[in-house]
Amino acid sequence: MRRSLRINGTGVWFSFSAVVLSFMFLVGVAVSQEGQTPPAAEQQIQQQGGEQPAQQAVGEPQEGAQAGQAEEKEEKGIFAKLLEAYVVGDWPMHFILLFLILILVLAIERIIAVYIIYGKDPSKIFEEIRKAFEEGGIDRAIEVAQSLSKYPTGSIFFSALKVAKETNPSNIDEKELKELINSAVEEEFLRAVPKIQKRIPLVHIFANTAVLLGLLGAVVGLIEAFAGVGALDPAQRQLYLSKSIAIVMHSTAFGLIAAIIGVVLFAMISSRANNLLAVIEEYAVRTVNWVYLMRISKMKDVEKEKKK
Repeated sequence: MRRSLRINGTGVWFSFSAVVLSFMFLVGVAVSQEGQTPPAAEQQIQQQGGEQPAQQAVGEPQEGAQAGQAEEKEEKGIFAKLLEAYVVGDWPMHFILLFLILILVLAIERIIAVYIIYGKDPSKIFEEIRKAFEEGGIDRAIEVAQSLSKYPTGSIFFSALKVAKETNPSNIDEKELKELINSAVEEEFLRAVPKIQKRIPLVHIFANTAVLLGLLGAVVGLIEAFAGVGALDPAQRQLYLSKSIAIVMHSTAFGLIAAIIGVVLFAMISSRANNLLAVIEEYAVRTVNWVYLMRISKMKDVEKEKKK
């Protein structure tokens, strides 16, 4: 139990640190991009502002420069293209990136929980405790179950064995004994359910939020495009419209990418958590039956010894 708490505490601090660092990164990107004009925009403004004749006078050197720029664009890697798209997407990209980081942090923390912290096979725990009982009786089984109580199945076994040991056979009948064992097992199972399922729905919620942020960026970009295009000169309208449409397309695409990642991770984690809970529930029922039959057999042996 201490180990699981320590791991969960580490996950919380990891999540908090990731959020703080990502927020600082986003602030830095926002500050660095404020007031900057894209190189393509400057080039088009210069061409439309009267420098076109001077550039046409250059002739062949201009064509060579354009060819060099085309080759440079082809040589850009995936990371450079993503960074360029991120810059073109403008301010909506910062919020979408923040939610993408939250999705990844929560998904990693829940993957560690459902696959490592609580993910040991319940059948192996069942066999270990049963072998311990065959070797050293109920005391040995309780000792092994207590050492495995950080896992839900081990905790269920420990609670059931503890109730069976502390129950006085002379003051209780078989039906009441099974009800006590069943109640103890059900209580431990209900404690395990929120530990396994907690924070999993947040991954799906943040994925949906990323989509909505992408749509918000698209709507804001269209509003800015139609609101500002009427006040510009005809020569600058095309440049302004292209920039606004780029914000719309890039923010929507980035929001969809973040949402797809979140939905896939949510499906994988929730499927693992549901399967794990189903197996734990199965072995909880087997634990009740096994502990009950073991205790009844022990009670009958004691009665036979008394009669002798």
